Amino acid sequence: MSARERTKKLFKSTRFTLAVLLLPFFGILAGCQFFSDSYESAVSFDQAGKSTEAIKAYQNYLKGHETSPQASRVYYRIAKNYEALVDYKNALLWHEQILKLYPKSDEAVHSMLDEAAIYRDKLKNIDKAMDYDKMAFARTMDNNQLRDAVQTLIDGQIKIAAKAFDDKQYKIAEADAVTIFQIYPTSLLTTETRAKVQLLVDRAHRAESMAETGVDSIKLVNESPVPSDAKAYFEEKKSDDKIINSPDGGYSVSRKKSSNGFFYLYLAKAPKKGEKADFKKLSKTKGAHQPAWSPDGKEIVYCRTVKKERSLEKITVKTKAIETLFSTQSSNLGIYPVFSPRGEQDRLCL
Repeated sequence: MSARERTKKLFKSTRFTLAVLLLPFFGILAGCQFFSDSYESAVSFDQAGKSTEAIKAYQNYLKGHETSPQASRVYYRIAKNYEALVDYKNALLWHEQILKLYPKSDEAVHSMLDEAAIYRDKLKNIDKAMDYDKMAFARTMDNNQLRDAVQTLIDGQIKIAAKAFDDKQYKIAEADAVTIFQIYPTSLLTTETRAKVQLLVDRAHRAESMAETGVDSIKLVNESPVPSDAKAYFEEKKSDDKIINSPDGGYSVSRKKSSNGFFYLYLAKAPKKGEKADFKKLSKTKGAHQPAWSPDGKEIVYCRTVKKERSLEKITVKTKAIETLFSTQSSNLGIYPVFSPRGEQDRLCL
């Protein structure tokens, strides 16, 4: 099964489960004697996809049953049938009637979510969509049972995505994690959950990028044994306070200890004759060591160690954008990062 098919199946099954939690299905009750003939007709039209006829029948039923227990459900089905007819103006009007007349009903929560979806996906009014998402979130958070049920669904999907990641199925892991953002309004996700899902998306994306990287782009060499003809490239070098000029002579980089006691990379443009280089700290390079220039002088590659995490990173000199190329908690992450001096391609050796 492809990642797209898997994501689609996961999306459908989760939306169905969430719908069951938020709004009990009532159409199956159409045959019960509790309902009138007009209601039974409306349900029949509804189930047959005849939205115009269903709306009229539901409205006829409401004329004498405004206070009946199923009235809020009828209002909701009228709104949904207007949605089916792409009449979003009337759909929103009937959803709003539910919020006004039956604010404590289950349908009210569903109407909030539906209005948010209409404004976001159909009318492209993000601000309005966020307002209704927030209303639904506030209502859901007041219902401990519902809140816990929704969180259980989310946690289950996170576990599925995490399992795919552990199995090195990075595309599937990323797709499953992204699906969580697609299914649930942002306001229904706690801050902790959003951070957890986003981290999983980012990790899966990076891992997939690394998995697809060819040997012409990156070459990993273990510290031991080191090929004899490569020793000159992998010598341990003391780089503290040493100024390393770029191949084009436009910049210089140096590793220095900051006032906070940690090492950072410092970058300076080549000074004019008679002037001194003005080195400025690259604030996001805490723990960096062993910097090396790319052949074109546009990038610097370096190792960085923060706590137990060891990573290989690359910074673009012009934009100061940093990219993590590889990370691990293993102590065998190379000894000295350099771009190959052979000039065949910009191969990166560790």
